[in-house]
Amino acid sequence: MLVDASTDMYTPPSPGPPGVGLALQDIALCGQILNVAVKATDCTSAMFYVWEAEGFRLLGSVGTFGRGGVELVVAQRAPDWNGIANMIKIVSDIAEAPYDVSQLRLRIDGVDFEGFASGAIVRSPNRIQGMLLVTGGDFRTDLSLAQIYVLRAQAAHLATLLDLSLVRRKPSMEPDARYRLQSERLRLLESVAIHARDSILITEAEPTHLPGPRILYCNAAFTRTTGYSDADVLGQTPRILQGPKTDPASRAKLRDAFARWRPIEIELINYRKDGTEFWVELSIVPVANEAGWFTHWVSVQRDITERKEAEELATRVRIAEIKNEVLTTEIQERKRIEAELHYTAFHDSLTGLRNRAFFMDRLTLAIARTDGRQVDGCAVIFLDLDRFKVVNDSMGHGAGDSLLKEIGQRLKRCTRPQDTLARIGGDEFAVLIEAPANPATSVKVAEAIIFAMRMPIRLGGQDIFPACSIGIVQASASYRSPEDLIGDADVAMYQAKRAGQGDYAIFSESMRAEAKAALALQTDVRLAFERSEFLLHYQPIFDLASGVIDGFEALIRWQHPKRGLVSPAEFIPAAEEIGLIRQIDRWVLREACAQLRVWQDHFGEHPLHMSVNTSATELNDPGFVDKLKVILAEFDIDPRSLQIEITEGIFLLPSSSVASALENIRGLGVRIALDDFGTGYSSLSYINRFPVDTIKIDRSFISGMNDNKRTLAIVDLLVKLGATLDVSIVAEGIEKAEEARILSDMGCSHVQGYYFARPMTASTASVMLSDFESRRGQGPLSGTE
Repeated sequence: MLVDASTDMYTPPSPGPPGVGLALQDIALCGQILNVAVKATDCTSAMFYVWEAEGFRLLGSVGTFGRGGVELVVAQRAPDWNGIANMIKIVSDIAEAPYDVSQLRLRIDGVDFEGFASGAIVRSPNRIQGMLLVTGGDFRTDLSLAQIYVLRAQAAHLATLLDLSLVRRKPSMEPDARYRLQSERLRLLESVAIHARDSILITEAEPTHLPGPRILYCNAAFTRTTGYSDADVLGQTPRILQGPKTDPASRAKLRDAFARWRPIEIELINYRKDGTEFWVELSIVPVANEAGWFTHWVSVQRDITERKEAEELATRVRIAEIKNEVLTTEIQERKRIEAELHYTAFHDSLTGLRNRAFFMDRLTLAIARTDGRQVDGCAVIFLDLDRFKVVNDSMGHGAGDSLLKEIGQRLKRCTRPQDTLARIGGDEFAVLIEAPANPATSVKVAEAIIFAMRMPIRLGGQDIFPACSIGIVQASASYRSPEDLIGDADVAMYQAKRAGQGDYAIFSESMRAEAKAALALQTDVRLAFERSEFLLHYQPIFDLASGVIDGFEALIRWQHPKRGLVSPAEFIPAAEEIGLIRQIDRWVLREACAQLRVWQDHFGEHPLHMSVNTSATELNDPGFVDKLKVILAEFDIDPRSLQIEITEGIFLLPSSSVASALENIRGLGVRIALDDFGTGYSSLSYINRFPVDTIKIDRSFISGMNDNKRTLAIVDLLVKLGATLDVSIVAEGIEKAEEARILSDMGCSHVQGYYFARPMTASTASVMLSDFESRRGQGPLSGTE
């Protein structure tokens, strides 16, 4: 293939003194050599300079430079790495160079050249004559091994050309001198390969396809590296060096470069004569003759086995390091997971407090340390939130979780550093008291907890008033397991809950019997509902001024087969605990409405109303209002004759569902009464914020009027407030004539209590209604002591 040598060689107009230059007939040959150098090194330009005493002189150049002003100069200072990138890389021996070639730079028309430049020394046997320089616009750092070899070879050609030109200019020299010089130059050229440390192969230019060009020359370094002699490889193709591990992709790249007559650099595995493998850095370039035809391929091979082994070792080391890092990470992750599991195993995920497992473990150790001591051993405080289910039902579990978190933080502030605080489950918490654990310490902690619970908690834009019931048990020699201690603390807690919300109780042996009785009561209550053992009694509500029965309050009773008539104060808490209160509420509502229908049919001339107690659980039921409508329609009850009684406890845990239910109830025309007013967190804001038609003053206020002027003033204020707000006032629990007189003097409109009538069966109430009908209009009501 012919090299593209269309670029003419440029020679300066004044070649200089006749002693240093080229004969005219050698100028074209010089251009061919420079073109071959450009092609082999994949550069854009080549220049031939001679060294003279006054500096560098350009003898000729080919390439893309302009026609003049191409100077090779020595820098006056070290190169400026921030601006100049044209340091010239000398690829031949420069030990005898007359200048510091590390500071050589190009100037084109007086401007510093920026790009890639590399040069080879042009030398005769006895002296250095000049330099062959190739340049490119890119910013490579060096030539390939094969390109360096070809550049050196072309520099040797230029040296031979200078010597031949000198011979032509001295006719007196013997004719054979020219040939001797040429032989010497060829020997010099061969020495470039002979003394090279890298393996060098020279092959024919063709065929470029398989099996490939034949080997014409190999140097000593090649035979030392591969074990092949000249006789082994001459006439063969370089494929004899390939083997099973030679990368097929690398072979394909080689074939593609040959087909395109392009230089190539590649790393691959070759094989020695004995079959051992080794890594080589292979650099191959095509070489043209003076006529411009590609005649040979020059292949320079550098044994990089040690580097590859070092890289492989480094890779293995890095892989090992990565594995170690991964292992370390896995170990750290395992430790983290173990720590997390350990934390999870002994902590509550919601509140961050210790959990039941941890508490029971600590309690077991504490019981063992007690070792029969009766004092200062350990004690357990067990607490349960009151009305927590109402929060979950009315505001959702998210609000319930927020409440538990806040309760957990409050409990932390109430306990001592040496105490163990844990969430046992649901809304139950426990505190292990140690060092010391006398009863006074336990009571002090319990009182601190009760006090902390009095502050409201803001949830969903509403104030929630938390409360808890607390049971305390002191460890003794009789306790052998933590379950026994927790069980008795639980018994004491339920005793406190039955006594009233927001209180504590200390365990005693009698409580265990009471707990068993409470459990039996729960079982009996469930069976009682299934066996229809519940019945209703009715207590009259009187108009105090006229003495007329205005209505009745339906009160549930339990006709126990063995215990007789049981008060709701005993079994309603049990029904709430076992979740039976909703079914009981609906049964009471339906039975009361059925009885009201009977009385209205018999005593139609005198309108009666019926008051029915309704729990917070029922009001939180989204279907309650619809069921109420069904019952009213079933018995054809005028909604205005039905009154739903609620307690202040509903407002301690306000919810949108309760407020909505109250609005919808009044929307039906049913009246709403606020029962037991004054017993809880009484607030007049309830009357203002919620639709209340009637206020029922609790008996605790009525019984205290005679002895306490403040109580008397409060009752009087409530009566007057009712008149002002057009809210009906009913005084409950009247048991004495004096109480009735005082209320009458105040102008209280309605009363109920034992003084006037006890709760009674429906039949007895019917007789009373008949009797009162016969005495209608006889004046104010009088009672019986």
